[in-house]
Amino acid sequence: MIFKSFRKRASGTNTSVVNTLQLYFASHDFILKNKLWRYLLFSGLVFILLFTFTIKLIIRGVDAAEAPLTAWLLENVKSFVTLETDTLKNILTGGFWLVRQVITSNQDTIFLFLFLIIGTPYFSFISARAERIMTGKSYPFSFRQFRQELRRGLRIALRNSFMQFLVLLLITLIAFVPFVSIITPLLKFIVMAYYNGILITDYSLERRGISVPDSRIFFKQHKTALFALGLGFMFLLLIPVIGWFLAPTYGLVAAAMYVVQVSKVESKRENKTAGV
Repeated sequence: MIFKSFRKRASGTNTSVVNTLQLYFASHDFILKNKLWRYLLFSGLVFILLFTFTIKLIIRGVDAAEAPLTAWLLENVKSFVTLETDTLKNILTGGFWLVRQVITSNQDTIFLFLFLIIGTPYFSFISARAERIMTGKSYPFSFRQFRQELRRGLRIALRNSFMQFLVLLLITLIAFVPFVSIITPLLKFIVMAYYNGILITDYSLERRGISVPDSRIFFKQHKTALFALGLGFMFLLLIPVIGWFLAPTYGLVAAAMYVVQVSKVESKRENKTAGV
């Protein structure tokens, strides 16, 4: 009985992932049909520029900050702990080493954090344009609405990036355990896929006036679909250079399609319940 229930649930999850991933094929046709391909150039160029400079600047920043931060911490922390100065200094040195390890081993993830945060205005624009074409509903530009979308997009991106970073930090620490390190790359990929699915979907939720708390409820109710949307996004990024141009726009269009589909289903359900 338990096995049958598990198999049924796994089958349903697999079907949901496959159906959601198919939205990327639909988004390809949508982008070509509506001539959105010209927007791919902007995201690709920004992606390449950020990828070239971001991680190097972060590492240099950590190196530059180590000496003054260590000196400050030694001066202000030693009065609260009973450790010898040399011992405390070794602990701090080990801490900075761990930070470098986390940055180096998760450089693609950290870079993607920054790309999704910096690209928030562009992603909001692409999502709104795609949804306007899908639904026929106009989303006229206004600085007030733009500020709201930008503020919320940055809030969601920063929060999810922080949560994702904590999870990846834990996975990085687990990687030091023998044999367990074999599965850590897969765990990282799964975590990144889920959180990226949230980020590219939230633009459509904000546009519908769904609050941040309600959007979290939506995320919990549609975990499998969000994972699949992020999975498609990650798969595209794995394609050298070309994927960097395709992934943002394709992901945003696929996410908008999913939210539109869910909205239609919920609207039909509400009308049926109301007896319309």
